[in-house]
Amino acid sequence: MPIYCDNCSNQTDYNKRYCRHCGAAINTIAEKSNEEKWISIKQAGLFFLLHAVACCIFSFVDIFNTISWKIAFDCFLAIVSIAFFALNWSELKNLLNWSCFSISKLSAFCIIAIVGSIGVSLIVRWINLELYSRTFSYYNFYLPHKHSISLAIFFTAVMPALFEELGYRGFLLGKLLQVTDTKQSIFISSFVFAIMHRSFISLFWLIPFALLIARIRIKEKTLWYGICIHFCFNFTATLLDILQYQHH
Repeated sequence: MPIYCDNCSNQTDYNKRYCRHCGAAINTIAEKSNEEKWISIKQAGLFFLLHAVACCIFSFVDIFNTISWKIAFDCFLAIVSIAFFALNWSELKNLLNWSCFSISKLSAFCIIAIVGSIGVSLIVRWINLELYSRTFSYYNFYLPHKHSISLAIFFTAVMPALFEELGYRGFLLGKLLQVTDTKQSIFISSFVFAIMHRSFISLFWLIPFALLIARIRIKEKTLWYGICIHFCFNFTATLLDILQYQHH
């Protein structure tokens, strides 16, 4: 049976003296009880349900398909992520640690994110033209507002980078690590993250993107690399979207 480190909440080896993830002593770590695991499953399920219901309502009920409601739903999902992370603060607070943060490593991750975003944007544009003879633009959603560029950047790049990482790589992945092994936890959280974006075409990059950030979160024991990668990726895509609209 697996055991979990009280310091970083990751699954670790029973016969080792120190956690292989964070180095904390594990000679006193007790196996998570079935009751604790069931609580983790229920919390993860409620998090998924709240996100799924909100996303479905916004996507499939036409009356909510406005900029005001989009902002309202984005704020609601951000609050949900903050609330679940805060409720498990003692388990997850170490993920906000800046210690051992490498500027060179961050720079490399951000460059990969920017290049990847450009590549994905070009591929998605080509697919949409081939299948639907049109392109899809997130920026168009904010056009009616006089501060359309600022709103597009904030709600497409800043908020997802912060609150999706808190929710999916912070809370959800942390809870899954308490009930299953690391590989399964990474895959499940990444798949849930991908389907919540409600775009079948985008699954080809959303799943690898989520798998990469989740793996970095596990290896580096912090959310900050993932937050920066997420921001650079979305910010680049948003800028390309804005430039494409202005060009036309």
